[in-house]
Amino acid sequence: MSCTVYWVSPLFGSWDVRRVNRVLSHHGRKREAVTIAARLARCDRPSVLKVLRRDGSVESRRVYGQDARVPDG
Repeated sequence: MSCTVYWVSPLFGSWDVRRVNRVLSHHGRKREAVTIAARLARCDRPSVLKVLRRDGSVESRRVYGQDARVPDG
């Protein structure tokens, strides 16, 4: 079973929550974006939440659901 990947990524001084190539929400604070993204990922198991730093590198990965296969990238 594949899983859905959610991203929290920087964009011009603010933070986007994305799934696939679609922006789901836009936030002024990273903490708010992570909270919303985690809520979405928990409701959409199996899923993975990837949080990026401002430089684009991966800060953290959270896996939701036992059957989640974490895709690379």
